[in-house]
Amino acid sequence: MVVGLGAMGSSALYHLARRGVDVVGIEQFEPGHVRGSSHGHSRVFRTTYDDPLYVELARESLGMWRDLETEADVDLLELCGLLIFASLENDRFARTLKMLAEAGLPHDLLTGPDVSQRFPTFRLTESQHAFFAGENGFVRADRVLETLRTRAEAHGAVRRDGCRVESIEPLDSGLRVRTNQGTIDTARAVITAGAWLDRLAGDLNWNLEGTREEKIYLPANDPAQVTPDVFPCFCEYDTTNYGFPSLDGRTIKVAADHAGSRVDPDSVDRDVAAEEVRRLYDWVERWQPGLVGPAGRGEVCLYTNTPDHDFLIGSHPSDDRLVLGGGFSGHGFKFSILVGDILADLVLDGHTRRRITRFAVDRFL
Repeated sequence: MVVGLGAMGSSALYHLARRGVDVVGIEQFEPGHVRGSSHGHSRVFRTTYDDPLYVELARESLGMWRDLETEADVDLLELCGLLIFASLENDRFARTLKMLAEAGLPHDLLTGPDVSQRFPTFRLTESQHAFFAGENGFVRADRVLETLRTRAEAHGAVRRDGCRVESIEPLDSGLRVRTNQGTIDTARAVITAGAWLDRLAGDLNWNLEGTREEKIYLPANDPAQVTPDVFPCFCEYDTTNYGFPSLDGRTIKVAADHAGSRVDPDSVDRDVAAEEVRRLYDWVERWQPGLVGPAGRGEVCLYTNTPDHDFLIGSHPSDDRLVLGGGFSGHGFKFSILVGDILADLVLDGHTRRRITRFAVDRFL
């Protein structure tokens, strides 16, 4: 059984079914809901980490996304490139550049004025620099979820939507899962419940913090300037604001990473204030004047953060019939195709060849 069918749970469901496991996936909300962390049209795909572990995982994920595209005959990953810019003294920029060089990842180092030559919408200054990494871009999030679930069912998985777990109890021969739709007995369970994870495995000291994050959609003044074939994903390291090319031919999405406040996942304010829309508009206008108009709209998603922003992946330390995945801290979606395979490894083999020691689920005990 897989509990929670966001990106990670849907991937686990797919990989388990693909390996011939008789598996049921249950989700507390309806398909396409907007209450968690996996909805929306796009998520950044990047190898541009300053941490070799995440570079390694991103590289493997890239190949797995391509394999899923081939199997499902659908486009999921668009490598439009990623432009990262910062002030000359930005430390994170220097660390990332060093990691790219060490890992042999292709990138072009640019001065601020160089950026305007390559990407005419940008107006950076001589006190800034940038790099462009072409093997980066975005995954189509809503399409990914639908593809993983559809392919899981094609391999024999069963889904139950609107099914909320109330408790998980150990039995001699397995686990008993009590839900609002009745009781289900299962040999093993994968829990990928996002911001609700600590409610289903509350005996561990998760130290999770759920935050409310806002994504803003701004209208493009000239949609031809912001299509993925000519316009990259972009991020400023001095602010951690970032953005995407247009997927709908009308708007671009921009956001501030880890800017949200702590929230209870069952009582989230879904309204986005006009001043928040204006704040992200002002940021785009500063570096790309005239690109967008101010009459945007916002939507809300949840981050589930660990103290160190590393993931939580592993078997429960006192019951290996429970396999846990969570705490993806706002940067997990790009890895979901790989995380699902790791979770399947843990269910079937009790271990994985991937290096997940840092993700130990009991590291905060």
